[in-house]
Amino acid sequence: MFFFCVCVCACVLPPEKNECPIDVYFTIDTSETIALQEPPPGSLVESIKKFTEEFVQRLDDAEFKGVVRLKWKIGGLHFSQTQRYGLGRQELRKISYLGKGTYIDCALSNMTRKILESPLYPRALRFAVVITDGHVTGNPCKGIKEAAEKARDENIRIFVVAASKNVDETGLKEIASSPSTVYRDNFMAVDLSQGKPLIQTDTIDRIIKTMVTHRQTCRDIKHDC
Repeated sequence: MFFFCVCVCACVLPPEKNECPIDVYFTIDTSETIALQEPPPGSLVESIKKFTEEFVQRLDDAEFKGVVRLKWKIGGLHFSQTQRYGLGRQELRKISYLGKGTYIDCALSNMTRKILESPLYPRALRFAVVITDGHVTGNPCKGIKEAAEKARDENIRIFVVAASKNVDETGLKEIASSPSTVYRDNFMAVDLSQGKPLIQTDTIDRIIKTMVTHRQTCRDIKHDC
């Protein structure tokens, strides 16, 4: 009697997890109305840079409850009448006071274009964090409403953060995704009311928490043998 030993080889994979790629794009107003809010001119821009740097530091790739792997990609621009691009994790310190007027509609249009040009992954969640006071000096790119709607049509969720307490709230809500109670929610970057700039880390924590609640919409990325 003969016995045959059959060896079966299998591809053993680690437990499958949802990988959740998340694009976060910062759009930062460094126009004259921002820069002149705190003496000397440009000081508020420096405080907003610190706010943004703190925000980025808190976006660590991580596993959420051992099930969802969060993977963040950072980008951005800063603007007045023109825009400057390429704000990754290492370039935030290059933000500078541009001065002059404020064309928010053009900034939003270019924000949308840049996000679509370089996605982290086709199924990535897309978020924008727009930091501004809502004041505009012109609308050469068809206006804020149309520019914001185009971003939302591309599934970009827009959080709006007031640079300080000196804002045009109507303008801020026009930018924000719906509902404004989630995407505007009295977010502020810097509080100047105490005689010195105070970075509002609570705003950062609340926005990140909302971003992470969207993780269930991430689709599985399958692994092949």
